[in-house]
Amino acid sequence: MKNAYSLLLSPRGRIGRVDFLIGLAFLIGFVFAQKYIFSIMPDGLVSFFLPMTLFFLTFHIVLCVYGKRLHDMGYTIWPLTGLFFVMIIAAIMVMLNFGGLEYFNTVIAHPEYAEDEAAMKQVQQVYQNTLAANMPKARILMTILPGAFSVWLLSRSGQAEDNQYGSIIGTKV
Repeated sequence: MKNAYSLLLSPRGRIGRVDFLIGLAFLIGFVFAQKYIFSIMPDGLVSFFLPMTLFFLTFHIVLCVYGKRLHDMGYTIWPLTGLFFVMIIAAIMVMLNFGGLEYFNTVIAHPEYAEDEAAMKQVQQVYQNTLAANMPKARILMTILPGAFSVWLLSRSGQAEDNQYGSIIGTKV
């Protein structure tokens, strides 16, 4: 591994399985550190802007680490883009199956609720409670897709010779 910058923040080049595993470990640690920071962060402007900033930083690191691993295998980042698309669809399905359909059915069946703030708060609270009760299942479902994609990237060997994305950066395994 050349250095942390080239592994985590530069989208150029290729990385082997060992460096991908190192980048993945850093990414997982970074996400858990964010979760801890967000849990102890007080309300205020920082608690608004910091999560937004860290979201985009995390997204960039994902693009760099996964993209370079895909490049090592001779692929573009389209498989990663497809994963993002499938995860968005899965998130919508999770929201609908874990309380969203009941929420919309209630609102459609009772249009008078739209003008009654107390009734809407009650409908929203029921939806939030249903979603919260099913969050463990939702987390498992939303972890399977990127987990399977990561295992696929770890199981495939890269191209031994230089390809259109350049030569390998770091350890070749």
